[in-house]
Amino acid sequence: MAIPLAFSTVACPDWTLEQVLHRAREYGYAGVELRTLGAGSTQIASDPALSEPAKVAKAFEQSGISPVCLSTSESLHHRGTSAGHQASWRIREAVDLAGRIGAPMVRVFGYEVAPGENRRSVLGRIAERVTPLADYAGDQGVRLVFENAGSFAAAKDWWTLFNLVEHPMLKLCWNVANAAAAGEGPAVSVPMLHSRIAIAKVKDTLIGEGAGYVPLGEGSCQIEQFVRRLMGIGYQGWITVEWDRLWLPSLTPAEEYLPDAAKRLQGWMDAIAQAVEEGRVSQAKTAAKNAPKPRPQLK
Repeated sequence: MAIPLAFSTVACPDWTLEQVLHRAREYGYAGVELRTLGAGSTQIASDPALSEPAKVAKAFEQSGISPVCLSTSESLHHRGTSAGHQASWRIREAVDLAGRIGAPMVRVFGYEVAPGENRRSVLGRIAERVTPLADYAGDQGVRLVFENAGSFAAAKDWWTLFNLVEHPMLKLCWNVANAAAAGEGPAVSVPMLHSRIAIAKVKDTLIGEGAGYVPLGEGSCQIEQFVRRLMGIGYQGWITVEWDRLWLPSLTPAEEYLPDAAKRLQGWMDAIAQAVEEGRVSQAKTAAKNAPKPRPQLK
């Protein structure tokens, strides 16, 4: 079964919500990850914090496109108590908004180990802060998903965190490019984190000399292998395409990049599924050929 595809609205900050939903259908995407910068920002035309939640929910319902996630900039790594309380308060606001627009997940970060801090103590602080937030999110029918980034880009730290906090409303948004930048490939990340991944985020970059963003499959992030690994574990979540035109407006326009990304991902999934099916057929034929012949019955 193919994994459903979505894209993040960081790819198209100038599109209205209506344009986002129309083009999602046109390009073959089943969902959209909504990036929000909060009610005070106008950088993203489709930011749900700028609209009436009921209107946003109705637009998604009528389009047949799913609001996969409400993605925030909030992080729980902060050393100061005041900064931690403020981040927690804003995450609760995002959870409330997600519940009202019908988005089942809210994306947050762990992000940074400050100079002089112990890595495990920061993870412990994040775990302590996220537990009541996950409880609150659960009451609204929303999951919190941590995205790997910054100091916490590799799988081992998240394996540690999820052993500290076993909560049904806490999952991962696994960014394969961020893991690759930390020197970790899908062969490590996916088996280690497995069912804790709810969103698989893909973009491709060239690492090292000539570094930069490139079409999926043409960089250093092993995107096809990532898809293969996900299908191999029977992954039940989303694949979200990220294209950072919000931060890098000189990148290829979304109307060119997003259709191509969907075609590449769908092509890999189809080829992987076909190879698996052919392997099953071949195994069945071999088993039938090698099966012991029935002995003739004596009369």
